[in-house]
Amino acid sequence: MFKKLPDVMSLLPDVIAKDGSRFGALVEVWLKQMNDIAETVRVMSEWKSIDKAEGSTLDEIGGNVGQPRGQATDEVYRMLLRSKLARMNANGSLDSVIQVLALALQAEPHEFRLSEQHSDPVQPEPAAVHVSSVPYEKLNSAGLSPVQFITLVERLVAAGVRVSQVELTGTFALASLADRLEVSEHGLADEAMTQGGSLGDLYVPGDDYKLPI
Repeated sequence: MFKKLPDVMSLLPDVIAKDGSRFGALVEVWLKQMNDIAETVRVMSEWKSIDKAEGSTLDEIGGNVGQPRGQATDEVYRMLLRSKLARMNANGSLDSVIQVLALALQAEPHEFRLSEQHSDPVQPEPAAVHVSSVPYEKLNSAGLSPVQFITLVERLVAAGVRVSQVELTGTFALASLADRLEVSEHGLADEAMTQGGSLGDLYVPGDDYKLPI
């Protein structure tokens, strides 16, 4: 951005009329135009990033990497673009799936837990994975439903492998001592509902729009 008008005028020699002059008005018009151009250049530079781009600019980024938008919002589309770039190097192993999910949802890898269903003692299944830990708040912030999340995971694992179920983890925790009320970021909410833990959930199929992945 360029300097403000008084700063620009102070750089000129004193022989030039400054305060309230026609020349000062001309410089003010010029300065506004230059600042508008500088702001446009700044936005264009930022919008080269997936996390900053919006609207049709995101569509152009998606066209470069071969990821259509479908009906996805900007937030969901950013997640799709991040996962698309990461999937190019994924090999289908559970570790690579976790790495892609962490990148797509901007979370830490340790926040996800996946296991092969064939070793499940209750409901063994040879070609299925069980997602036993997913941070619910990360899905909410990305605008992603459990159904759409499962679609994403199934594109990351080996062909023919399905996701049997997804456990969404919340942050709620009980008090450290019995018969004691604790108000914290992980416990019951305060009266103003400004803090408190969130509950988890178990995936239930629903009617969501399909993601183009």
